[in-house]
Amino acid sequence: MLGRAMPNAVSRHTECGMLRWSAASWLPRLRGLVNVTGYRSIIVAVKISSYPTELSMLLLRNACIGLVSFCLPLFSQAAVVESLYQVDVPPHAEADQSAQLAVAAKVMLERLAGAGVKTDSGPLADVLAEPTRVTRQVGSLGDDGALRVEFDPVLLREALGKASVPVLGRNRPGILVWAVQGDDYSRDFIGTSGEMGQALKTAGRYRGVALMQPLADLQDRSSVSEQDVVDASQDVLESASDRYSSEGVLALSVSHEADTWGAQWTLWLNDRKLTGKASSEDPLAVADELMQAIAAEVHRQYAVGGASSAAPVSGWQLEVSGINSVDAFANLQRTLQQLGMEQQPSLLSVEGDRVHFSVDFAGDRAQLERMLMLDQRLVEVAPPAAEPVETAEPEVLVDDAAEPIEPAEQVNTLYYRWR
Repeated sequence: MLGRAMPNAVSRHTECGMLRWSAASWLPRLRGLVNVTGYRSIIVAVKISSYPTELSMLLLRNACIGLVSFCLPLFSQAAVVESLYQVDVPPHAEADQSAQLAVAAKVMLERLAGAGVKTDSGPLADVLAEPTRVTRQVGSLGDDGALRVEFDPVLLREALGKASVPVLGRNRPGILVWAVQGDDYSRDFIGTSGEMGQALKTAGRYRGVALMQPLADLQDRSSVSEQDVVDASQDVLESASDRYSSEGVLALSVSHEADTWGAQWTLWLNDRKLTGKASSEDPLAVADELMQAIAAEVHRQYAVGGASSAAPVSGWQLEVSGINSVDAFANLQRTLQQLGMEQQPSLLSVEGDRVHFSVDFAGDRAQLERMLMLDQRLVEVAPPAAEPVETAEPEVLVDDAAEPIEPAEQVNTLYYRWR
């Protein structure tokens, strides 16, 4: 379509200073580059044969800049669960609204504090006993009795803080799903429009899992075969997943025989590998069992805080450079606030494009770095080199009565660049 939209007159060369442009040559190359690299793009065809040469040159340049601006790596930002505090409760024939609210509150607490959280006593038991204390609004999704419950993040954070349990924030590791369906004779990749594709999407949203699906374009299909997914070929799948910047990779093989759905899966998340199976007559039940297993592993690796945490709460400072706009500062602050810490980060100083934050984190350095790496816009950099200071050697005076001088407290500092 792009070639038909460009008239022959456009193939004329236009000179501007030392630059020489040929639309017939560079536009197809640029389009091919977009297709090969697998980036999302918007291609704009402009009819410019009737415009003067100077105006044609300007339109071509602007179209090129606009096209390149859309050639961004897929999923370059953090996997943020935007509807994390919203729970859709399916209808139950024998359940009234209060029972549905209790189900929604239970699901909400499990999203934040994990499926193993104790809710039989304490502040979380109070939440389940009276869910309306932590809800913003309750609405109906239709005539079948399904409800949509929206919870208040601040009130939930207060209840979880009182309970002293490890929690997850909105920022969560993206799980890239390589899924195929079929039998020994025929298999194909699962799309989002199929029955199991819809079930995976629904169950992932219900359990607070940040699912990602590959494009399944020519680049993906030339890198990964259906058999690679069935065999759970780790090297192949992880190599093909690099373009999506996901933290976890899931190989899922689905079968549907005699009204029974079956799933066999392998998950790689950081340095851990998990496998499992599930089967049911309902594809949503299979997907939900899978999502519960993934959610439990995500909580195990990324939840922070709580009295059960083995690591003590430590004070850390974050120095982030490249913050040269109000939007960049707001996005960074939002990223830090969504880490799931009990105490919100506090701003210490702003120096040029560098900002300094103080955070209290219940974990070690590796765990904090793992949490920060959820946002691909944060790039860890080396600490700045200390400038040597020449000072004269002080005269040593011996005073037996003088108290010993304690060394200054070391501050844990991490350095990042915002891109």
